[in-house]
Amino acid sequence: MVENMSYFVCPHCQHEIDIFSRGGAEKTAKQFDIAYLGNVELDPEIRKSGDGGTPAVLQGENSPHAKSLFTFARNVVARVEEIKASSSESVIQIQ
Repeated sequence: MVENMSYFVCPHCQHEIDIFSRGGAEKTAKQFDIAYLGNVELDPEIRKSGDGGTPAVLQGENSPHAKSLFTFARNVVARVEEIKASSSESVIQIQ
C-alpha cells in the first residue's frame, strides 16, 4: 500500500505540510497486515512533467521532484524480493 499525496513541500521554506492528513495508508496497511511501501508527495511538478510527456523520474533520483517516487520504487523492489525469497513459486502477489 502506498500513501499518495501524502504531504506537500512548501516551495518557500521547504517544510513538509500535511494537507490531507498523513499516516492513514500506513495505519490501514497494519490493520490488514499488508506491506506499507511508502508515500508519494503532492507535487505539482510531478503532474506537470507527467502531463508534458517527461515524467519527473527522468530527472534522476536526486531531483527533488522525483525523490519520493524513487523511494517508493525501491520499496516495491524490496517487497518483491521478499515475496520471491519466501515462496518456491515465481509468483507476484497483488493485494
